Amino acid sequence: MRKSPFVPGEYYHVYNRTILSIPEFKEKNNCDRLLQAFLLANSTKSSQAFEYLRNNATCGVGVGLNLLAKALEIARGGEKLVDVLCYAIMPDHYHLLIKEVKEKGVTEFIRKSNISIAKYVNKSKERRGTIFEGRFKSKHIDSNDYLRHLSLYIHLNPLDFIAGKDWREHKLEDWGQYKNKLLNYRWSSLNFYLSKSSNEIISGHEIITSQFKNKDDYEFYLKSWANDSIENDLFLE
Repeated sequence: MRKSPFVPGEYYHVYNRTILSIPEFKEKNNCDRLLQAFLLANSTKSSQAFEYLRNNATCGVGVGLNLLAKALEIARGGEKLVDVLCYAIMPDHYHLLIKEVKEKGVTEFIRKSNISIAKYVNKSKERRGTIFEGRFKSKHIDSNDYLRHLSLYIHLNPLDFIAGKDWREHKLEDWGQYKNKLLNYRWSSLNFYLSKSSNEIISGHEIITSQFKNKDDYEFYLKSWANDSIENDLFLE
């Protein structure tokens, strides 16, 4: 039993670390497949969507765009489980800011996503078993400040390996140097927030973006958090 059970309409910080912190997501293919899992798992018809891919994928060949489009069409025929507002995939873990839409939606979404990526990684490495340590961790977001700051924290997380961890102490120097590297990191939702790029994984983000005048305002807040003394003690890792 979790200390904070998931409730429809509530927001949560979900994070999941690999066993022994093995950097499974240093491999681009694994990152891409996890994003694909996030897309397909967010539906009451995700099992049919995944089954369609399994039955139609050519042995030894990656999932083609046409196959993925059909699988997405199947998934969209079901009910959404969660809203994914933000995400970042790190070498040995991932972060999500999500809202439960359907009862037990968070648990089902994470379970299906984790099973999908585990099957992919295990097949490519000829092994078995889970790739994540224990049960995924979560924390209920109980205030608007937490919600707003968490989006920034998740989007800045890739700075850990791009620039080091000085940003966690609000000591990042030369924001301009690292901004483009953050935007070029494909396995985060930051690009959606700072540019005009689309992102089919993201929904429900308006509760965050409506608190900023525009994308430049959001970037300014991001930059200030990395450089200045805005509190950073709400987060677990």
